[in-house]
Amino acid sequence: PPRTHHCSVCRRCVMKMDHHCPWINNCVGFGNYRHFCLFMLFLAASCFFIVVVFFLNFSDLVMHVGRRRFQMPRPARSCIMTSFMICCSILVALCILGGFHVYLVLTNQTTIEFQTNMMRRKEARKNGEYFRNPYDLGRSRNFQQVFGPNPFCRFWWLLAAFAPGPTGDGMDF
Repeated sequence: PPRTHHCSVCRRCVMKMDHHCPWINNCVGFGNYRHFCLFMLFLAASCFFIVVVFFLNFSDLVMHVGRRRFQMPRPARSCIMTSFMICCSILVALCILGGFHVYLVLTNQTTIEFQTNMMRRKEARKNGEYFRNPYDLGRSRNFQQVFGPNPFCRFWWLLAAFAPGPTGDGMDF
């Protein structure tokens, strides 16, 4: 079928395969791509929450390193510093990765197709032509291809357990 790729790790064909994720030892594709995107969104929101909550304590620890005014037990200082730094690092990485996947969702591409389409776009530009992704249906319909027939503005799509999933069987786009 179109948009199906064979995963050499799982040794099976995956519809609308985006990538094989070693962290979950599974392929991200038609059936679970929205869960992957929501996982990244919720993880970024959690990291942002920790950064906001620990910001004042972290800034006090950094600004008053040698002063006795700000006295806190060493394990607490280590916990705050470590948590803040880890969450900031993860948040930056998730913003980059999440931003890329927002682009992919809005253009109805997978990571594999993005690589292929870049080569096709370069080739078309060399020939003086314009390349358009054949699966691009417009931002709203592309969004609904991944998150189901939920309007973006109602935020029902954020609740993956309750919101209806993507329509179709993964064969027609």
